[in-house]
Amino acid sequence: LYADHRLPDRSPQDVLYELLLKSGFPLTAPVEQRELNGQTVYAVDGGNLLICLNVPIEETTLRVLIEQKPQRVLCLDAAFEGNDQLKTNIVLQMRDAEIEFHTV
Repeated sequence: LYADHRLPDRSPQDVLYELLLKSGFPLTAPVEQRELNGQTVYAVDGGNLLICLNVPIEETTLRVLIEQKPQRVLCLDAAFEGNDQLKTNIVLQMRDAEIEFHTV
């Protein structure tokens, strides 16, 4: 069953830095906030890692993330709002673009 493991009182910054640490980056890693398709995306290490914490995430935003050609992309699983078809399609598109994609 689906469970959202995020604590409700956590800010996007809290989640961002937790994901940075879990991805092997130090807290001093350069992070740039970008607006892509009207949604906030965090570019880490010069854009090698893109993190999107928007809920919901727009399909067009996901396509723009692919166009950025990062090495890795992280999104919240809750961002797909149960749309398994969209998630599966994006996983396949990221794989075709040789982008490591994970949801948390």
